Amino acid sequence: MVPDFMLIMRVKLAGCGYYENVIIAKKFDLLYNLCKQQLTKQTHYDYGLRNILSVLRTAGTVKRDNLEASELLLMMRTLRDMNMSKMIQEDVPLFLSLIADLFPGIQADKAVFQTIEEAASTVAAERNLQWKAAEEWAGKVIQLLETYYVRHGMGVVGPTGAGKTMAIE
Repeated sequence: MVPDFMLIMRVKLAGCGYYENVIIAKKFDLLYNLCKQQLTKQTHYDYGLRNILSVLRTAGTVKRDNLEASELLLMMRTLRDMNMSKMIQEDVPLFLSLIADLFPGIQADKAVFQTIEEAASTVAAERNLQWKAAEEWAGKVIQLLETYYVRHGMGVVGPTGAGKTMAIE
């Protein structure tokens, strides 16, 4: 028996205080269905119930922290931020295009962790790492932190010399 993902999304969103839960659940479900169909097949891509519930928990936290903000904006940012860290480079443009199509006219800045970024920059300078010159790597450090906040376990993969160990430390 396959669970009704859209119904689960609607109920969880309503429980978190999302008034536009029907529309948001449809967009969320459609996004994950399109991702399954159009993105490359990767073993670490997860569009199942475990990932959906993780996104919904984070969406609830984001909603509680931003009661006055647009619900579509909050959900778009949550979906983007929680899935981008898992994407391989060739899937990123298509994923961002899917998000833009489902949430037209909504532009959301990346979530900022000012104190974390300052601390990471300081540690990078102490270890003679080029934080400012390696924006992509610095972004991955922040994505690793975001993943740590919502997952019980995680793995970091990549080629030798990519900065995995330094990002974790």
